[in-house]
Amino acid sequence: MKNYTKITLTRFLIIISFILCSCGASHYLRDDVIFKDDSFTYNHLKNNGMIIGGISSQLINLTAEERIKYSAILSNVLLEKLKDAHSIQIINTLQLINKIGKEKYFKIMDNFDMEKTVKMEIVHFLRDTLPEAKYILFAYIENENIIDNSFQEYIEDEEGKETLETEYKKTYLLTIEFQLYNVFHEKLVLNNIIYNEAKRTESRTTRTGCVESCIDNLIQDILFGEAAEIDREEVLVKISEKFAKDLGKI
Repeated sequence: MKNYTKITLTRFLIIISFILCSCGASHYLRDDVIFKDDSFTYNHLKNNGMIIGGISSQLINLTAEERIKYSAILSNVLLEKLKDAHSIQIINTLQLINKIGKEKYFKIMDNFDMEKTVKMEIVHFLRDTLPEAKYILFAYIENENIIDNSFQEYIEDEEGKETLETEYKKTYLLTIEFQLYNVFHEKLVLNNIIYNEAKRTESRTTRTGCVESCIDNLIQDILFGEAAEIDREEVLVKISEKFAKDLGKI
């Protein structure tokens, strides 16, 4: 009974230690406007509407489900964060798919993956099919990198008992290039690249015995998930929010 109480107390202390030492990811964002057409302003977009084409990448081999999921995230952020979004005719990615069909949509996006530009035949198709929106937006994942600088050290208490403390330090780098086209004038009007350097640090303590360590790690993974985890969706949301803010200032 005494050993059971001791183990329970140890687990409790581990959980408390985790809660006190962990923190969410911090995001460091910067943008680089590669090109902006002199005649383009945000008011033009507000008055003429926008199609959200979605997420593209040659670096990441996106499945159909991932492409739709990430494109839906971009759509939702823009609908929520764009200035005066309620007054803009916005066709989100799911609405676009419903209007032109999945086969045509994925063909357009697969082509953008390879070319990183929109063919004129696609521009003409979008103009004729969706005349209610003058602009279309594509987001291209240019770079993605995860850096793990975690380290471990043994901590000895006053009684000489050791615990293993792991400092998890992860950095998630994501670069997305946004291209906004005027399909009626058949030209690119905005090319903005946004970089996000997301960092998260988290400490976890486990007992040093093989069995005990495995149990402690398992408990923490079940309760809290992967240590210092930063997922792609979180980083994508922050970049999309930055783009929405930048676009509203033009």
